[in-house]
Amino acid sequence: MQAAAQVLEESRSRVAAFANRLGSALSVEERESCEALTSRFARLNDFLVQRMFRTLDQIELVDEGTALDRLQRAEARELIDSAHRWREMRLLRNAIAHDYLIESADAVLADALAAAPELAETVRRVLRYVTMKQY
Repeated sequence: MQAAAQVLEESRSRVAAFANRLGSALSVEERESCEALTSRFARLNDFLVQRMFRTLDQIELVDEGTALDRLQRAEARELIDSAHRWREMRLLRNAIAHDYLIESADAVLADALAAAPELAETVRRVLRYVTMKQY
């Protein structure tokens, strides 16, 4: 989880350096950096929701429920600020993972760029939480 957050931050940093040129012609290397950012964003988002939040529910003997239920419990645990915001980030993850909205790829990339720090913060919160709970 920490390694995934680190490589996501590296990609975010690279793309941020040319973010003002999104929508214009990018080099092959820049396009590869964009692809890496969105892929890493989707994977870490998925890992947190599908693995970490679910595992915490299992450890704490909570019925699984839906992904939204997991997000609401993550908000109650203060792992995330807003289940609503994370629902939006899940939709973004779906757009990335399923290649939806090809005509709005720049908007999807910009949204992933803006939301990446939120994933990194969630990783820090999860680590603090499991340390505090001694899991």
